[in-house]
Amino acid sequence: MKALPRPLLFGIFLSLTAAQTPAQFPPAPGTGPGLPETIEAIDSARVTTRILYITAHPDDESSAVLTYLARGLHADVALLSITRGEGGQNALGPEQAPQLGLIRTQELLAATRGYGLKLYFTRARDFGYSKTPEETEKIWGDQVVEDMVRIIRSFRPNIVINHWGSVHTGHGHHQASGILTPKAVALAADPSFKLGASSSPLSGTSVLVDEAPWKATLILSLDRSDSPKGYVLPLDEVSPLYGKTWREIGLDAFVNHHTQGIAGFLNSPFVRRQIGLVPEGGATLDPAQLAEPLTTLFPGCRAFEHAYKSLGLARDAVMQGDTASATHQLADAASDFTDWTGKCGYAVADNPTQLEYVADIARSQKRIEKALALAAGIHLKAESDTSELVVGDSFHITARTTCRKDAQCSLGALTLDLPKSMEQSAPQGSADKGYDFTIGFTGKTPPPQPGFPAPIPPDQMLPLLPEPPPLITAQQELTVAGYKMTVHEPVTRVTTTSTSVARVPLRIVPAYTVSVEPAQAIEVLSAPHKPFDIFLRVHSYSAKPRTVSVGLDLPDGLTSSPPVDVKFTGIGDQYVKLTVTPPAKLEPGDFAITAYARFGGEKFSTSLEPLPSMPTLFWSERAQTVVHAFGINVPANLRVGYISAEGEPIPDALRRLGINVQMLDTAALTFGDLTGYDAIVVGVRAYELRPELAEANKRLLDYVSAGGTLVVQYNRDYIWNRLEPAPYPAKIGNPTPRITDENSPVHFLKPHDPLLNRPNKITDDDFQNWVQERGLYFWNDFDAKYTPLLAMNDPGEKDLNGGLVYTRYGKGTYIYTGLAFFRELPEGVPGAYRLFVNLLSASKSN
Repeated sequence: MKALPRPLLFGIFLSLTAAQTPAQFPPAPGTGPGLPETIEAIDSARVTTRILYITAHPDDESSAVLTYLARGLHADVALLSITRGEGGQNALGPEQAPQLGLIRTQELLAATRGYGLKLYFTRARDFGYSKTPEETEKIWGDQVVEDMVRIIRSFRPNIVINHWGSVHTGHGHHQASGILTPKAVALAADPSFKLGASSSPLSGTSVLVDEAPWKATLILSLDRSDSPKGYVLPLDEVSPLYGKTWREIGLDAFVNHHTQGIAGFLNSPFVRRQIGLVPEGGATLDPAQLAEPLTTLFPGCRAFEHAYKSLGLARDAVMQGDTASATHQLADAASDFTDWTGKCGYAVADNPTQLEYVADIARSQKRIEKALALAAGIHLKAESDTSELVVGDSFHITARTTCRKDAQCSLGALTLDLPKSMEQSAPQGSADKGYDFTIGFTGKTPPPQPGFPAPIPPDQMLPLLPEPPPLITAQQELTVAGYKMTVHEPVTRVTTTSTSVARVPLRIVPAYTVSVEPAQAIEVLSAPHKPFDIFLRVHSYSAKPRTVSVGLDLPDGLTSSPPVDVKFTGIGDQYVKLTVTPPAKLEPGDFAITAYARFGGEKFSTSLEPLPSMPTLFWSERAQTVVHAFGINVPANLRVGYISAEGEPIPDALRRLGINVQMLDTAALTFGDLTGYDAIVVGVRAYELRPELAEANKRLLDYVSAGGTLVVQYNRDYIWNRLEPAPYPAKIGNPTPRITDENSPVHFLKPHDPLLNRPNKITDDDFQNWVQERGLYFWNDFDAKYTPLLAMNDPGEKDLNGGLVYTRYGKGTYIYTGLAFFRELPEGVPGAYRLFVNLLSASKSN
């Protein structure tokens, strides 16, 4: 039987995509419909400065700086994070790689709501820690600069803040971000640098443009030293609207980075430092440039001068509680933008530069309309009776618009912006009571009509947005105090449980999905290959009654019980158990068993499951059980206690080998009998995330002294060096020792040591096909009583020997390892399994 090649299997895992389901967060302070938000919207409409802040990862940003610029100075601010942070660690749950990137995207999106700004990404991959900017730029390629240029030309910032511009050491991603930012700014201004046609991304128009060149006025870097140079921002001034300092408002939003354990750093002196803005390239900064008034949009145009004055009067009226007068003043200000070219004596040429300038004017008008909608109390509510949309089914949408009585709103047409594959019946209802729409999801796209223009190229900005645009949008035409405008609202669905309420977006789903248990299995080559069961949960998203055939697609040599028919009366679940029989002899490799649900001529083989750490996000992948077949020796009746802090995948990986793994909670760790375990494993970052572990550390050392084996996985340097939990001195240096090259050659320092030979002989082959990295947070200074077993190095660097170290302590064995087992075991890397079993078996081997 032919095994599934490992590179192909790994590619399948990496190419999995998530369903388009952004998570929902409560409204951040400053994003609701109240009085402070109305005043802030008016103030923002009076400012035209656009600022783009560029950094490498979610959580790199200075929350205080961004909040002050957006909420304090009312500039139009956008944050560009070059990556989505999928290469980092997860202090919240088991998600890694692309799944973690989805969660961190939503965490940053939640934070930016609190900061009060827009968010963009590039398509660059966070491939984990990088030691040099050269390596980072090589892996990211030219695409990252093209994406940065596209965002600059689309957002058209007056000022670019280069977060990592003054940093020339440390993480290669940070250094590359600082290097690439001025390069992208220069290319964005170069007319010869072409990006290709796209629909106009930010103006809301469908004009075809080759994004016009745009030259930012300034590039600024941050000075976070003890005595910062440049313009030092007043981050600790109190907001007159929110009663907190700009720094405090920013940190309230920054804490949304839950997967990175940010809450534990909020009292760090680093986030309390003063920060200065320093111009790059010898330029000078006038602080007034950070908040240019509306009158500078078109100097000398009386219409815009009048609009600026009307906005000031509207603000005064809101402060006095006179929303009726405020509404009229805001309507007057917005009306000043109607036919502005004639009022300002401006002739628009038909070229991209002029069209984008018109879009700039439209942005200011939209900001005024936002303030007008808040002052007038306009609220468009549009909800669906389902969030999961299936081709062939129909669903219902209710929509209603309300407005303050004193705002003189006159409601016009309320319509839905639908995909071309959906059709709606005539709405039922009225403007006063709202409308009911019945939508049929045909799944068919109408053919283009003769004489219509060619299809618009796809919007190249879509991959650079934090999440896809809404599937369906409600649009309400109305007149407020004589001003005609349209408000838009995404159609959503409110879902409830006994303990929670969430507003979720609409998403297109298959009619049937299949959840598979187990997702992975291990077949030990030397053991008898017994039949095993696969359990399937088949979910029908379709409301139609149907009979569906459920079965397995198997690689050559494996057989299974026959397909099973299940009946659905509508939306719901059915459960199936199928038995797979391996052949008597298996070749080493990975084998994918794919589950399916078949109806008619269509086969459904997709799993769609909520992510544990953020259940409003759904993850889509092939409905598969992947069988890893390799040789390994596992001692009989091995019993392991595991101290986990992050919902780690390692315990389940060990159970696939038949190892008895017991999770040690606080009571077991503090008071339980530990003598029954052959080994106890301390999970990654457990000393940081399990506060009771430091107090229980003496019990663990006593367990080792009595003959047990303690395997301690990596912990971060600041907590490790403070607690010093090892039996003899051992430190993690700064910068933290790590091996980022997953293919780094491994040198055996003690090739005959029992840990490298029993029960499995460890060879060079066991370090093949590792993913992302060899390891992190290695020891670099440790007592002579410890024995290092392996040495390895990144290209051009000296060997590090602190990745796998042990000592005999009393009658037992104490082991520290920074090797990335938490990444390798879930990927089914055979050598990582063999080595980890050796560590667990240290006491048995001795």
